[in-house]
Amino acid sequence: MAVDYIPCLDNMKAIKALKSRRHMEHRERYCPAPSPRCLVPLPRGYKVPIPWPKSRDMIWYDNVPHPKLVEYKKDQNWVRKSGDYFVFPGGGTQFKEGVTSYIKFIEKTFPIIKWGKHIRVILDVGCGVASFGGYLLDKNVIAMSFAPKDEHEAQIQFALERGIPATLSVIGTQRLTFPDNAYDLIHCARCRVHWDADGGKPLFELNRILRPGGFFVWSATPVYRDDERDQNVWNSMVALTKSICWKVVAKTVDSAGIGLVVYQKPVSSSCYEKRQDNNPPLCDQNDRQNGSWYFYFYFFNVLSPFHIVVVVVVITRGGVQDYWVVVALWVVMMEIVG
Repeated sequence: MAVDYIPCLDNMKAIKALKSRRHMEHRERYCPAPSPRCLVPLPRGYKVPIPWPKSRDMIWYDNVPHPKLVEYKKDQNWVRKSGDYFVFPGGGTQFKEGVTSYIKFIEKTFPIIKWGKHIRVILDVGCGVASFGGYLLDKNVIAMSFAPKDEHEAQIQFALERGIPATLSVIGTQRLTFPDNAYDLIHCARCRVHWDADGGKPLFELNRILRPGGFFVWSATPVYRDDERDQNVWNSMVALTKSICWKVVAKTVDSAGIGLVVYQKPVSSSCYEKRQDNNPPLCDQNDRQNGSWYFYFYFFNVLSPFHIVVVVVVITRGGVQDYWVVVALWVVMMEIVG
């Protein structure tokens, strides 16, 4: 048995029985019955992991002995082998000038993001070795990174060995294992998800877990290239985002020719109610909105209604009170004196 064997993902009997792989069904979980009851061996030559924060930049090769990704991504500076170590220089498909510069580029493009202040909890889709999430820790941002177990081998194993929160997952036929309205921001940098597929169901799943007023940062070729294929995808995204009332709040291209767009989800259901075409429709209130584990979303082309309350923040400066009314998902009365 391989040291990275995962019963629910390596269930070849179940995968071979699938009628289709069109919606990434073969990357989803199919737990065998009965569940195996055996101990998975440690990798040969396993060492005590390098402590954080040094582990973000280097790990023991023998702990995750997968050299193929080094060869496959050698031109993108994701990871390289150096003696007994894997070293992570902070490069990536979209990080031509390094992940630190890319993080600054996002904030410069749309300063309201303000890493670690306005944006605290994010989701990184198709994260690779999770350098984006790893370096955001410096900004006081907690990123959950995910990617499927695919031909790129154990990307998530690299992330976890580095000490970066990550999980194996895929946007396929099942809801992601997160509740509604969970993230301040969702990020996708060439994450290989066709957001416009099947009438936009992958994008609607992001809408479900993105908080009202939250942001989707998308860096991919349809944003900044003019060929026919990319423009067709962009036009589909324009129509889809309009249908769910997302608005473009920023769009730009950096000095390396890499572009991104920032979308914002509305803060209330009023836009949904004003649409001429009720497509996609609002979810039935009786629907299991917060169902996650093995709950199929593929056949549900719907939007979750908002559950919004008003938050009043009272700010006192020099004896003068200012009242700020903001929209949130919880009730709170806060007084700030300065």
